[in-house]
Amino acid sequence: AAQDARDTADRLEAKRIADIQAAQEEKDASARAGRVLSVVGIESSVKQMAEGHVEKGLVDGPIIDVTCSPVSGGSTDDLTETTTVFECFAANEDNGDGTMSGYKYNATMNWTTGSYTYGLGAP
Repeated sequence: AAQDARDTADRLEAKRIADIQAAQEEKDASARAGRVLSVVGIESSVKQMAEGHVEKGLVDGPIIDVTCSPVSGGSTDDLTETTTVFECFAANEDNGDGTMSGYKYNATMNWTTGSYTYGLGAP
């Protein structure tokens, strides 16, 4: 009977640990999804800035697309990173060969505060 009680306690403890791990994995997946959405917001902001630069004559337009990628080994998947620096590319010309020409922008996301800064030029 004592062994059965220990086996039951062990099973309950294993289930408790598995439930905690599953909850943490779900929380982490949600945080990563939030980071992906934040990058979409950064790209939108950079595109608006680039379009403003076109209007002011600083860069040639039209701005076709903006993509931002982490630099310096940064990652949106690594939840221990509190900031991520992005290099953004604002394409203004389709070269017709699968490549685009354009301008470099940069952005820095502070994951702790949820705010970011961005500007013209490589990071």
